[in-house]
Amino acid sequence: MVRQDERRSRTRAAILAAARQNFGTFGFSKTTVDAIASDASVAKGAVYHHFQSKDELFEQVFESVSAELAKSVASGMRMDQDPLENMIEATRSYFRLCSNPSIARITLQDAPSVLGNERWRALDAAHFGGLVTGGLAFAMQAGAIAPQPLEPLANIVLAAIQAAALDCAAQKDFEASASIYVDTLETLLSGLAARA
Repeated sequence: MVRQDERRSRTRAAILAAARQNFGTFGFSKTTVDAIASDASVAKGAVYHHFQSKDELFEQVFESVSAELAKSVASGMRMDQDPLENMIEATRSYFRLCSNPSIARITLQDAPSVLGNERWRALDAAHFGGLVTGGLAFAMQAGAIAPQPLEPLANIVLAAIQAAALDCAAQKDFEASASIYVDTLETLLSGLAARA
């Protein structure tokens, strides 16, 4: 029984890895289930045994990539740093990571249309909303930001980052666009600083 579970787990992992490679390289529309099965060294039926559709498989890949992104961004945050500077650094880190064409294609170019804008925003917020909310809450507790309703502020900051990332991903040069947006987001976040 354990061996069968292990085989299932390995097969699923191989399918996800092949799907991530294909979606990241060719995009959702040009990726076929046949190609994913071939790259995972499994039968096409095995893909459908684990995932009901290409859309469901893409959502799992998106979730995995987003979770890794959020973990990478969070790992760079330092508790000994000024809270607002920490948030600015986290924002820079997010855009730096998203400049990877494969990550941008999966999370910002294809995900909103494949998952639907509402679902994409909800899943993105599930991964990054906590980082934004936590960062702002910490900044308020430390006195770096004047006390104010946290949820609306977090929603506004997250929406600004999402909109900026989507626009960068739609441009030919993600990094050039990102540098302008990151400067603007830095000004926005710096403007939240509590006045003495």
